[in-house]
Amino acid sequence: MAIQFLLGFIFSFIVGFAAYKKHSLNQSGLIAATLSGTLIYGFGTYIVWGSLILFFISSSLITKFGEKKIKHHSEGRNYIQVLSNSFIATLFSIFYYFTKNELFMVAAVISIASCNSDTWASELGVLSKGKTYSILTFKEVTRGVSGGVSRLGTLASVGGALFIGFSFMGLYAFSPIYNPNKLFLYFSVVSFGGFVGCLVDSYMGILLQAKYRGEKSGKYTEKPFLENEKAILTSGLAWITNDAVNFISGFVSTAVSMLVLVF
Repeated sequence: MAIQFLLGFIFSFIVGFAAYKKHSLNQSGLIAATLSGTLIYGFGTYIVWGSLILFFISSSLITKFGEKKIKHHSEGRNYIQVLSNSFIATLFSIFYYFTKNELFMVAAVISIASCNSDTWASELGVLSKGKTYSILTFKEVTRGVSGGVSRLGTLASVGGALFIGFSFMGLYAFSPIYNPNKLFLYFSVVSFGGFVGCLVDSYMGILLQAKYRGEKSGKYTEKPFLENEKAILTSGLAWITNDAVNFISGFVSTAVSMLVLVF
C-alpha cells in the first residue's frame, strides 16, 4: 500500500508542479493538489486519479484559452478551489478502499465529471456570441453571470461530462476490475451525473450564491469586495461562494447518480 501512496505523491507533484509553472495553480493550490492526488491514487486506484488528472488538464487548457479570448489573467487555482473540486472524489476513494464496492469508485468519478462539466460550461459559455438566459426565469441576463445559460455553454457542459465519461471507460476497460457488462452503465451514470451537477450549479448560482454591488459604482460582483469601495450583499447567502456552490453541486450530482445505480 505504501508504494501506491509514494507513486501517487510523485505523479501528483509532477503534474501539479507543471501546472504551477504554467500559473494554473498557485503555491497553496500546488500543495492541495499534491495531497488530494496522493490520497486518490493510494485509495481510489489509478482510474479515479487518471480521471482527476484529465479533468485538471482539460479544464486548465480551456481556462487558458478563455483568458486569451477575453484578455483576462488569473493567478491560478488556490487550495480552496482545488479542494472544492477534489474533496468529494477523495472521500469516496477512501470509502472504496475500505469497502471494495465499485459504486464508491464510480461516485468519485461522477464528482469529477460534475466539476469538469461546470468548468467547461463556465469558461466556454462566456465566449458565446448568442444570448444568455437565466436558468430560473428564462429571461435574458448578462453574459457570465451565475445561473446564466447559453447554447454554447450548455453544449460545453455536455461535452465536459462526456469527456470524463469516455475517459473513465478507457481507464476502466484496462483495469483488473473490468466488467464488460457494467461498462456502458458506468459510462452513462458518470456522464449523466456530470451534467446534472452542472445544472445544480447553475440553479444554486442564481438562487443561493452571494452577489454584491459596489456602493458607489453600482458594479455587480460575486466577491465581497471591490477596489476602493465597499461592496454590499444584494442577494444570496454570504457563505455561499462559488467554491461552495461547486462543492455542493458535486455532492448533489453524486448522490442523485448513486441512487440511479442502486435502484
